[in-house]
Amino acid sequence: MSLGNEKLLGLYRKMLLVRAMEEKHGSLLQEGKIQLMSHFGTGQEAVAVGVTGPLKQDDILFGTHRGVGEYIGKGMSAKDIWLEYLGKRTGTCKGKGTLHLCDRKVNIPGLVSSLGSDFSHAVGAALAAKMKKWDQVTLYFVGEGTCNQGEAGPSMCMASLWKLPVVFAVCTNQFCELSYMCDHYPTDDVAPRAAGYDIPFEIVDGQDIEATYEATEKAIAHARTGNGPYLLEYKTFRMALHFSGDPGGYVKPEDLEKWGKRDPIDLCKAKLLERKALTPDADEKLRQKVQAEVDGAVDAAFAAPDPTVDDLFEDVYAQKGVI
Repeated sequence: MSLGNEKLLGLYRKMLLVRAMEEKHGSLLQEGKIQLMSHFGTGQEAVAVGVTGPLKQDDILFGTHRGVGEYIGKGMSAKDIWLEYLGKRTGTCKGKGTLHLCDRKVNIPGLVSSLGSDFSHAVGAALAAKMKKWDQVTLYFVGEGTCNQGEAGPSMCMASLWKLPVVFAVCTNQFCELSYMCDHYPTDDVAPRAAGYDIPFEIVDGQDIEATYEATEKAIAHARTGNGPYLLEYKTFRMALHFSGDPGGYVKPEDLEKWGKRDPIDLCKAKLLERKALTPDADEKLRQKVQAEVDGAVDAAFAAPDPTVDDLFEDVYAQKGVI
């Protein structure tokens, strides 16, 4: 089944926005205008936007440090992201978050420092939703490397035992930080692990925005209707390095060439052109509009007020529930 042209065009615009955000971040770093390190998800845009596309605003997203794609997909604005990136007083965390983005408006609780330590947080959020009879699904978005963390197994076990409304979304980008996945895994796939916990699973082409969206939509419906957790594994490739200081000598050039031919943005554009839902001129105008949105967000963030010393001691402790 294919998505409608209007829906597909909206997802395409979000993928362009994600790519433009990261390219702007990279250029500002090279120019020495910011000191914010980066973890880019270049080449993974279809996964990030497709995974979050079917979520409702009230649903909860636990994202990653490579997560500008899923945060934009969930509804966080470019302006709010840059206010936090630059540590501004008017940011969603009043400048205390930076790369660890959090936005209560769209139910993004915040990124932890040690990836995988929030497996149980996601399951706990799903448990709360079930106990309170809320129509809410938690989506836990992780990389394949994080699935080797100690909390993964016990969290999936309890989620299945208690039939909790949680979707485990695994972005297999072929790398666990600075080495290939095969150096950490005896198998090619992560998803079959779910069978050991009686959790249904599916492996999805992560370069195809329609495939990622539709598979996630099915998994979310499964979880929302009381059938318990679901695990999805999206096959993609991280075209960027692990972080801005990574020398990258471990990446095989032939892999970059092979996956570069399946750039998710190019694939989506080809579909839209084939369906006559987009013309080359309209595409160019759309890209210019997206770039203007990013440039405007960055300019606004640079002009925004910095926190004061007193601000550092506010909002450090929550008096009641965060979500």
